[in-house]
Amino acid sequence: MSNSTNSIKVQVDYINQQFEQFHSPLSNEFRLCLDCILRCTHVLRLDRLDQRTTVEAFKVIEHNIKIQSLLLDKLLSWHLTSDELDPKQPLNIDRINQQFEQFKSALSVEFRLSFNCTLCWIHLLRLGRLDQCTTERAFRVIEYNAKLQTLLLNKLLNWYLRQNRLDAVFSELSSGAEL
Repeated sequence: MSNSTNSIKVQVDYINQQFEQFHSPLSNEFRLCLDCILRCTHVLRLDRLDQRTTVEAFKVIEHNIKIQSLLLDKLLSWHLTSDELDPKQPLNIDRINQQFEQFKSALSVEFRLSFNCTLCWIHLLRLGRLDQCTTERAFRVIEYNAKLQTLLLNKLLNWYLRQNRLDAVFSELSSGAEL
């Protein structure tokens, strides 16, 4: 393996490590919010809460969704900067950031749809005008959305820069190609 390939491998490992360090505390908070939403939904579904506690549970769910939205914004804000990498390596940081941007843009839309759907159902539940069948459907949708968010979060957190992607960027730069 040549020195440039070894150097690129080190860069890839470093980039992936930086992303891991960035998202780790945020992802823990995100998961706590999801767990809270699922627990509140489960308790609400049992229909054993008095009116005041029911209203409080809805507020807790709404609050956790808002926190999730803020955490998601923070998670999606990650990008590489030139000061994080070896200045001797001719890597195109913009291209790497663009790859990550493409990956996360679709996830962002799915997250936001899930948040909005859950907030709409919570609003309808708080009004108290839903029949039993629709109420059950609302709880199923809220639980489904929380589980979907878990999958989306795992997908986001499992992102990594693959060696072959960086090799392609490096080889284009080495051959003098303009990116």
